[in-house]
Amino acid sequence: MILEKELFSTAWEEEMFLEEIEKQYAYVLEIKDKIIGYICGWKLLDEFNITNIAVAKDYQQKGLGRKLVQFLIGRILNERCFKFFLEVRKSNNAAKMLYEKIGFKLIGSRKNYYHSPQEDALIFGMNIIENIK
Repeated sequence: MILEKELFSTAWEEEMFLEEIEKQYAYVLEIKDKIIGYICGWKLLDEFNITNIAVAKDYQQKGLGRKLVQFLIGRILNERCFKFFLEVRKSNNAAKMLYEKIGFKLIGSRKNYYHSPQEDALIFGMNIIENIK
């Protein structure tokens, strides 16, 4: 929760994290017993939605966000799930570049999706099978 509040203007509440953990798709990245990153999401049939990803400021731009996403995708592929989606603030250029490097494509937007400050969300998607072809 501390990391979430440090990084995001609209932080998730504890109940939201507990719900994600119960769905079995929540992973943390630790160094010396300190959580420096996490990723979580949910699966529905053959689609997976990444709902939250964070890396502590001191550890950003070191490839850890990419490793978290790739780790999660690897786990989910074992369950024969090949389509991945996520939303990101329109102004979050670092995250957008990360997702595009991994293979996500911009597929849409959600008007005024985020609050504090109000901002559109960009929707990114990736179909692993299409990326292989």
